[in-house]
Amino acid sequence: MKRFITKTTAFCASLLPVFLIPWLFLYISGESFRNLDDIINRQNYLIGYAYSEENYRYLKQKELSSRNTPTVIALGSSRVLQFRDKMFTSSFYNAGFTISSISDFIPFIETNFKSKKPDVLLIGLDQWMFNENWDNLENYDKTERQWRAEYTKNASMQTLSNVWTDLLKRKYGIETILSNYKSNKSKFGLNAIVKNRGFRKDGSMFYGDQITKLIEKDSLADDFGYRGTYSRIEDGDRFFEYGKKVNEKSLKALNDLLLFCKENDIYVVAILPPFANSVNSRLRQSEKYTYMDSVYHKANEVISFYDFELWDMSDLTKYNSNDDETLDGFHGSEVSHVKMLMHMIKKDSKLKNYTNLQRLENDLINKENRYSVYPNP
Repeated sequence: MKRFITKTTAFCASLLPVFLIPWLFLYISGESFRNLDDIINRQNYLIGYAYSEENYRYLKQKELSSRNTPTVIALGSSRVLQFRDKMFTSSFYNAGFTISSISDFIPFIETNFKSKKPDVLLIGLDQWMFNENWDNLENYDKTERQWRAEYTKNASMQTLSNVWTDLLKRKYGIETILSNYKSNKSKFGLNAIVKNRGFRKDGSMFYGDQITKLIEKDSLADDFGYRGTYSRIEDGDRFFEYGKKVNEKSLKALNDLLLFCKENDIYVVAILPPFANSVNSRLRQSEKYTYMDSVYHKANEVISFYDFELWDMSDLTKYNSNDDETLDGFHGSEVSHVKMLMHMIKKDSKLKNYTNLQRLENDLINKENRYSVYPNP
């Protein structure tokens, strides 16, 4: 028996480094094993998770609940994340990266606004939300409208394994983590530390290393030359499923959203987010995305009924932007979003009451680079 215990103890001791090393990386970086509520109380932060993206929903929910109701809230997928508080003269928060399907909007609003409602909801309506081959909304009428956000503090065995995989691939090393731990107390998560990428205090996303690589024309940049997006178009997957007609159920879901906002005295400014010009050309050439040709017209019929706004921002040239100001094939940059906002204000959007055109023009003149207008954070 004693021999068995000795061998078992020795075996367990030999396994200790297997778990301890990834645990240290996750803890020191703030990827896991940290109390997110304590981080949120900081004045500034950059939170970028490599393995725990599901915690972003909790981050957004906690930020909204812990502050006075912002006058303007941006809501949608990752394609609205370049709107920043510095662009507005009224209080603003970016709740993007919380919405996937068009059916997610009402549950999010019901859960997170309740008695605290913004004056204006700036929503991104991704074109594929209207494609039944991407989201057929089969259970829309039966869906129990709930929006959940949970925070996972501890790491799973899969996450520990992923750390080892990335260490062996030399994606990062202990020197990077320790250097950040000693010098920068405002970055949390491996993406924030290694890639300088993550969410800011205002809910917007900073793309750090991606911007650097694009400026340097580094082929290791994500979706460099839009090759990844072109592959999606070629294969008809990952948001770019083929589609002929606008899904009528999506228009019903849109109508339900607008009616809900009207009844709750929330003004809606909706946008169809941009594609790179080169991507728009590929979409047209394929002749397999004809539903996109009708999205603005059909959605605007619904939105105009409620005296709300819909802006088709899918074409960068409409507001004097271009492919050199895109982060990838279907994400505009901070620069393109300032130009987008200026275009809407000049065309008499209600957003003119919550920002200042002259200030935006001056900010653009003094921009950091062709992707970023303002310093980070």
